[in-house]
Amino acid sequence: MKETTLENVLQEPSLDAHGYDGIFAALMEIVRGRVIDDALGDDIERYILRYLAENPPHAFDTFSDKSYLRNYIGRDTATGWEAIMMSWREGNTTSIHAHPQFAGYHFADGRFRVEIFEPAGNDNARRIRDLTVTAPCAFHAIGKAGAFDNHIHRITCLGPTGHSLHVYSDDAKKGKVYTEMA
Repeated sequence: MKETTLENVLQEPSLDAHGYDGIFAALMEIVRGRVIDDALGDDIERYILRYLAENPPHAFDTFSDKSYLRNYIGRDTATGWEAIMMSWREGNTTSIHAHPQFAGYHFADGRFRVEIFEPAGNDNARRIRDLTVTAPCAFHAIGKAGAFDNHIHRITCLGPTGHSLHVYSDDAKKGKVYTEMA
């Protein structure tokens, strides 16, 4: 049986970075040689939120009624770090999924629901918390090195449109996918 991962589930098209490659180079300078901890997460959040405030993501104003769109800003093949701009339309939602050791979420504009889950065995997850997020805002989660079960969640766009920039310490598509347990 094929393992369930985000890579197996996500079907969104990927567009070019639209000139955002400079943000990724600066991000790599921030993470280079650093331990993955809250201090690093705070530095990434400050940098990304400042960048998004000065550079609204209008270049990513392509939306789909079917799903959010993933736009790779950059990926460092040597370290695994990546940054992805996501464009959302109201009602677009993710699967219930997790990420690698570091996962940073930076909401540039829009309104979102972030549902937080805990593992419940056999690839199931139980919802434990709901957050309503109004941009601009950011948060990060830190999990175990080498695991792809960090921060089990589902994101849904609640406003007409929105953008979020996600930063991961490894390929986000390797994250584990879960089924909601009632």
